[in-house]
Amino acid sequence: MRTKFSTLIGLIGLVFFAFGTQAQQLPAPSPAASVSQTVGLTEITIDYSSPAVKGRTVFGELEPFGKAWRAGANAPTKITFSSDVKIGGKDVKAGSYNIFLTPQAEGQDWTFHFNGAGKSIFAYNTAEGQDYAAIEADDVASTKVKAEAAPMRERLVYLIESVSDSEGKVTLWWDKTMVSFSVETPTTALAEANVEKTIKELNGTWRKYFDIANYYAASDLEKALSFIDKSIEADKAHVAPAFTKAQFLAKQENFDAAMAQLLVALSLDTQKGWFNYLKPQMDASKEEWMSKVSKTWKKKNKKLIQ
Repeated sequence: MRTKFSTLIGLIGLVFFAFGTQAQQLPAPSPAASVSQTVGLTEITIDYSSPAVKGRTVFGELEPFGKAWRAGANAPTKITFSSDVKIGGKDVKAGSYNIFLTPQAEGQDWTFHFNGAGKSIFAYNTAEGQDYAAIEADDVASTKVKAEAAPMRERLVYLIESVSDSEGKVTLWWDKTMVSFSVETPTTALAEANVEKTIKELNGTWRKYFDIANYYAASDLEKALSFIDKSIEADKAHVAPAFTKAQFLAKQENFDAAMAQLLVALSLDTQKGWFNYLKPQMDASKEEWMSKVSKTWKKKNKKLIQ
């Protein structure tokens, strides 16, 4: 009987111990964090832990100069790219990499390492110290950068900025120091691949051709015109592609053709929503272009422009 009673008490104790353990949620000294940013068509994500300064001298003491560091705390800091990118002029395949950072004394370049072996920084510790050559051997890329003075920040944070459609800037900010590196993304190549894919999947709708035409308008007007013609062919009664073609022609400074196309667009009022939305823009374009068309065109189309 005593044995059964003791067993029962033991089981009850285990239940309360387990409950108490689960209930004790304490703040982490270096809480987990994540940041993500789309640069062009590439998503860049960083997963890291955020240590605090806590009155310490961070760079040069807590993280010694000349020694690679995990660029965070706890688990390795991980950066993930959804597509192939370039860092420091070197190709980096889509995927995840551990970030290491080697701080240096004032005036010297710091080094970001992108570890392709999936190793922790501690895997490179030996009895003689850190095996820096092995770290460099496992880099898929590395880049040397300048550290910058910054306002005090208690907890480490990563920032990702989309500088342009094809360039991202990643910044580590901790204590009174900021250090950044650039990531080149293949936005044009990805966009053109998407265009080619879309063309293969087109079902004849004006809007898909219309969107492709507007994408190319900034870089290749001839190609843009070829796609806007396809959009018009898909729906000859729609005002949007008709007016857009007029705008493309005006960009080429072919104002006679632009005005002729604009007059066509002004006659396409069957889609009242689109027409009413675009009418003020078309009227403004007509007024502007009228001063730029040739005298010959004005004479030939006198009745149309009265």
